[in-house]
Order: sequence, then structure tokens, then C-alpha cells
Amino acid sequence: MRHSIYLRLAILLIKADLAREEREWKRAVRKVQYEIPWGNEYLLKDIGLHLDGRTISDLEQPVFKAECQVRHLRRFIRLRIAT
Repeated sequence: MRHSIYLRLAILLIKADLAREEREWKRAVRKVQYEIPWGNEYLLKDIGLHLDGRTISDLEQPVFKAECQVRHLRRFIRLRIAT
């Protein structure tokens, strides 16, 4: 037995409405995902930002960065398995 055209049209419209709601929900989730909590100093620190929007690494001295990088490289070389 075949369904009537009205029933098929209703199914098509319901599916389209569900797809539209899903797209809107995903759009809203994406927007919230990238909101930066400017009012919370501790959350900003966790993601690596200061209150004024600069990254925490901007304040580090180049010498300190180089020392830290050398320390990590030495640790990596020391832990490497000799084959």
C-alpha cells in the first residue's frame, strides 16, 4: 500500500525541520566553544592569556625560553633509547 502524497510531504517537512534544528544547535555550540571568559582571571591563565589579551609567553625573556628549550632537548636526548 502506498502512502499518500500528504503523508510523504509531512515526513519531508519534519525531516527538514529536524535538520534545521540540528544545524542551529551545532552553530550555537560552536559559538560558545570559542567564547573567551574575559571576566575570569584564573580561566584566562589556564588558557595562556592575561587580562589584557596578551599571551603569557609574550612576557617571557628570550634567554629564559632558550634555556627551557635546551633543558627539554637534553632531557629528550637522555631518555632516547640507543639502538
